[in-house]
Amino acid sequence: MFQWIIEGKYGEELRMRSPRCKGFSGGATIALLVCVSTGYVRGQGGAADGSHGSTSTSSRREVPFGNVGGKPGYLPGSHGLMDRAVRTVQAPAAESAPQPPVIEAQPSAPATQPPASTDAAVNAEPGTPGSNTTDYSLPAAERAFGGGEPTTSAAEGEEAKAEEEKKDTRGLLMKFLDAPQDSDWKVYGWIQNSYTGNTNGFGNGFNFGVNPNFKANSWMGNQYYLILEKPLKQEDNVNWGFRIDNLFGNDWQFNYMQGLFNGAFRPGQFSGYDMAQLYGEVHLPILTKGGLDIKGGRWYTIAGYEVVPAVGRPLLSVPYMFNYGQPFTHVGMLSTLHLTEKINLYNGTINGWDRWINDRYIWGYIGGFSWTSKDDKTSMAFTCVWGPNQYPSFLPANQQIYPTGYVNIPSVAGLNNPGYKRNDRTLFTTVLTHKWNDKLTQVLETDQGWERDVPGLGSPIVNGVVQNAKAKQETWYSFGNWFLYSFSDKFMGVWRSEVFWDTNGARTGLLVGDTYYEQTLGCQIKPHDWLWIRPEARYDWSQFHPSYSNNTRFSQLTLAVDAIFIF
Repeated sequence: MFQWIIEGKYGEELRMRSPRCKGFSGGATIALLVCVSTGYVRGQGGAADGSHGSTSTSSRREVPFGNVGGKPGYLPGSHGLMDRAVRTVQAPAAESAPQPPVIEAQPSAPATQPPASTDAAVNAEPGTPGSNTTDYSLPAAERAFGGGEPTTSAAEGEEAKAEEEKKDTRGLLMKFLDAPQDSDWKVYGWIQNSYTGNTNGFGNGFNFGVNPNFKANSWMGNQYYLILEKPLKQEDNVNWGFRIDNLFGNDWQFNYMQGLFNGAFRPGQFSGYDMAQLYGEVHLPILTKGGLDIKGGRWYTIAGYEVVPAVGRPLLSVPYMFNYGQPFTHVGMLSTLHLTEKINLYNGTINGWDRWINDRYIWGYIGGFSWTSKDDKTSMAFTCVWGPNQYPSFLPANQQIYPTGYVNIPSVAGLNNPGYKRNDRTLFTTVLTHKWNDKLTQVLETDQGWERDVPGLGSPIVNGVVQNAKAKQETWYSFGNWFLYSFSDKFMGVWRSEVFWDTNGARTGLLVGDTYYEQTLGCQIKPHDWLWIRPEARYDWSQFHPSYSNNTRFSQLTLAVDAIFIF
């Protein structure tokens, strides 16, 4: 059966055309190398503390980090940042509270019979963040770092497996604090640093389209991430939980929410902070055997495949569709109904994309479903996100916008926006994953989004400044494909292909319509459960206008590597 997770995602139509850039041969070469050297690996991760338990008397366990995904936000020369963190799975009664990164096994056998699997993510050693959070064979909505929950059958499988192995599932920090393995309170995190080289030369110092490692030929301290949580217990009784995610480092600006700490930190700099998630939740054993989970506060979106937390995505960089086409976080409430052991239903209300509380905001909707096949080899998730997403008043002329989709108009800065109530943004996202065998996994994602009455879009531009507030409609489409191949529990190859069509340039911020392509070949090397190294080679190109190297070139090649210390 498939795991249906309701996520807000855009079904996107993509159009692949050969690029006009001279670098096409380079892109073809990279693609060929990827085909030869790597395949499609399904999500890997540790099966430790954060796994989702399904037995009625157990709490969601935390599992070591395995494979996860994230998404970028906006920076000078780029937009939108990564960070849709996957949440942990809950027990069979209900899956709701987030847990420390855990490797979430897909629904398979009953709690008493853990599913047999050679998947590295599932068999990862405990004691490091991982669990389903790092199971890249699942959509974001079903992973511990995403806004949704795993299906109850998946939670049961992880719970039974953890019980059978009797391993210490605590992370390094929990061990250092000498916290009991069965403690209701969890604290853990990671430190991520990266370096990215741009073969086109330094230019303006930015790798357009490449996020969160947007700085060319420069070191970045991306994420210094700390989580404190009390996961929900999957019991027949009502119980509560909470989670606080603290994000320090360069990536703060990608996950930034308009309305909180405005102007407190300088864009593009290492020093900065964002409270990535802050929510409480409750499990109610009602309606179905799995029950109903409800959370309220600020949480990562359930849309898409990749996520914000570095350990939640397979590569250092993220695709255009995640960086420019999807939200990172929401403020609102979300319910997860565990309809059956294989199906989850999501419904909630939000005040928009990546913004803090404001009584002038109009509330919108987020919902969807997730489904996992009976043989646990296929999963599918669909998400819809809808609602007004401009601002009641035009933002200050020089204020940085995060992530994208907003046209800054100096002539009307600070004035009321008369078209705010007429504006609405809609996004559909569909994610399909399939495990071809124990080593090879494929992920497909298609998004479609549109927004009406975008002030300033389509207006004349003089010296880079939009001249009036004329409103226009924006549409964007995207398609992505991931192949993940697990050579061993310490080495996984990744090949990602993508096309992103920004019809009017509002999503990328260039205010000119174009189609963007990228091919990325990389791998995950894990000398230890607590140490990850991820090198990658990425080739980007635009079809109609020069978008790279200060808008002088049609393509760019970047070589990057990051190191993650998990505690």
